[in-house]
Amino acid sequence: MLEALASKLQFTYNLTEASDGHEGTLHSGTGWTGAVGDIVDGRADMIVAALTITSHREDVIDFTKPYMEYGIGMLMKVPDVHGSYDFWAFLAPFKLEVWMTILGSSLGVAGLMFLLGAVRNKLTRGALEADDLNLGTTVWLSVGWITGDIAVPGGISIRVLALAWGIFTLVVVNTYTANLAASLTVKSLQTSINSPDDLIGQTAITYGIEEDTAVHSFLQDQDGLGTTYDKMWTQIQTHQDGLKTSLDEAVTRVREGNYIFIHDGPWVEYEVLHDEANSCELMMVGNTFLHRSYAIGLPHGSPYTEELTISVLEMKENGEIDDLTTKWWPASGCDLHGGSNSVSDGEGHVIAEFYGILSILGAGAGLALIVAACEIAWFNWSVKKKKVTPATTETQEEMIRRIVRECLKETKLEECNLEDG
Repeated sequence: MLEALASKLQFTYNLTEASDGHEGTLHSGTGWTGAVGDIVDGRADMIVAALTITSHREDVIDFTKPYMEYGIGMLMKVPDVHGSYDFWAFLAPFKLEVWMTILGSSLGVAGLMFLLGAVRNKLTRGALEADDLNLGTTVWLSVGWITGDIAVPGGISIRVLALAWGIFTLVVVNTYTANLAASLTVKSLQTSINSPDDLIGQTAITYGIEEDTAVHSFLQDQDGLGTTYDKMWTQIQTHQDGLKTSLDEAVTRVREGNYIFIHDGPWVEYEVLHDEANSCELMMVGNTFLHRSYAIGLPHGSPYTEELTISVLEMKENGEIDDLTTKWWPASGCDLHGGSNSVSDGEGHVIAEFYGILSILGAGAGLALIVAACEIAWFNWSVKKKKVTPATTETQEEMIRRIVRECLKETKLEECNLEDG
């Protein structure tokens, strides 16, 4: 843009960097720093850079009409979606209180079933007595409706194993269905932070700004006002990486992870779009905020202010500014919001994500084996304790099985008289 202005207005220039590499802010006791300080102290005649118009700067220098409008952006490293796994992610769809409500409802329904059966039996003097109705069977029935395991034949050990398998298959089928839907409707990577309010509402990710910038001055002015930006400034001051002395230092820190750097939106977009050499590991978080304007800065009363203002307006009207924007912020390059590293590009789930539900299946299988061992031990003990006498119409083995089944059906364990043949 400086070359275009020099060509239009027929002037030459010597290009130098700001004395300290910053835009410039007002420091009590020492005055203005950075590029603004160079203008104020007479070391420069014009600032053609990403210089934001602010009321404080307007007091000491003149500005042309804005040549670009922008907002503040947040730069962070694209999260590694396979960096860590939540073994208990299958519990995430419901909060703890929902799970407790489901458990309480299951037990409540089971108790109500048992109470209704008991009341019906008592009031009808046994005429409507339901076979095999006790508190254990009603609890099993209420839980079985959730897992789809409504009726399972066999002993307790088989039911325990079937319950664990029902939970396992339920999670697996639904996880597969969700993953299939995600592979058919590709989504961009989302983060839980999309605004300053989200930023101050968490502690897992630290954040910072560059010192002696317009953002720095704005946040300082918010001190004590109780706004979102006041809270942000308070936290930045407590963070070790809250204030960065250079943009290169900030980008290096962002690449290390768990850090967000807050700076001008055009700079954030440029860093993300041109990060192909690093496999597009940077992304812009959310949308821009605190919308401001860039303009050319000159000393108070400069004779060039009006001419430069007219030239800037002409460049905006004839599309030259848009051409420069397209040149340096192309539509190609890395995805601005990290979409190239999306989690929903048809990738399958890894085995680590199933460790939690597999542990439940293993615990259920182990419990089933223990219960089966107890059942067998109790059966052998009851047979040895009682004398078994076979009937003339059935074998001894058939009679034992019949009597044991009758014993197991009783709600109260009673003596079973068996006689040996």
